[in-house]
Amino acid sequence: MNKEKSRWSRFYEAFEEWTSGILLFTGLTLIMVNVTLRYVWGMPESLLDEFSVYFVVWGTFAGMSQALRTNHHIKVDMFYDMMPVRLKRGVSTFAHSLGIAFCLFYTYFGILLVQDYYATGQGSTDSQFPLWIVYLIMPVSGVMFGARFIQKLLFLYRDGGRSWSDEMEKGAIV
Repeated sequence: MNKEKSRWSRFYEAFEEWTSGILLFTGLTLIMVNVTLRYVWGMPESLLDEFSVYFVVWGTFAGMSQALRTNHHIKVDMFYDMMPVRLKRGVSTFAHSLGIAFCLFYTYFGILLVQDYYATGQGSTDSQFPLWIVYLIMPVSGVMFGARFIQKLLFLYRDGGRSWSDEMEKGAIV
């Protein structure tokens, strides 16, 4: 999108990448350790199964905003590619606005879920790890994902849409 990135933008991109990468790496490492414990020593550890799932899910949820930023998310663009640029802009505006609405809904109900687990003090079945911490990724990832939708929506209209139109003419996916 923007070739001149601010220091904050570069920091936030690195934060997204490192956070999701470290969480996924940790989760997959725990799976590998538990598979080794199970099949080499015959001593599987249920705590490793539990926490590996948490880390993989956290890494996936934290990586949603990164996928949106780099356009590596799931989308159906067969008809979109055939549209004139003006119509693409309208469809993109609608899609990003709908994404923001979803993120507001997702974040709000994620906060309610975290508050509920915090108030009741519920813990996970195996380790009794506080579930409010497990589900904290929902509002956090909702804010991260929403920030990327807002960024994409603002890019559509910055400088009268010229930057977006230029990117579309180059064939970039925006």
